[in-house]
Amino acid sequence: MKRVLITALIFATASIGLATVAQAVQTSKDSYVHVTPSTYSLDLGTAPGQGYHSVIKVLTLKVDSNCFHGPILISASDLRHSWGSTIPRERIFVRSAATWGFVAMKKSVAVSKPQAGPHEIVLDLQVETEFTDRAGQYQGTLTVTVMPPV
Repeated sequence: MKRVLITALIFATASIGLATVAQAVQTSKDSYVHVTPSTYSLDLGTAPGQGYHSVIKVLTLKVDSNCFHGPILISASDLRHSWGSTIPRERIFVRSAATWGFVAMKKSVAVSKPQAGPHEIVLDLQVETEFTDRAGQYQGTLTVTVMPPV
């Protein structure tokens, strides 16, 4: 039985302070948006064979904000094996209250709508493995981005 172990590092970034946005959106110098993931290293689990494998542990993003911000996006890198094999990001899926089911992460996925104030975003993840995926550990990166309000 082939087993694939997948881990991901999580980075949070904020695009809200871009110079072009500062001209279009009037904000106080005391405005802030902080995004904190429930973990900075996520073990996506072991895939015992081919098919869709749900991650047992959910990822929660805690958002603390005192201003209106745009949607929060999540993106993934390809998952890489130490021997050079990859699981492409098209086979990594995310689901939140804003996605209406699992969505492939071939591009950034909006996992929340624009809003203000503190809130939490609960993310469920799935990885699709195929018969041709090499057994062993894969690693990748999930990036969380806060977009400016429109």
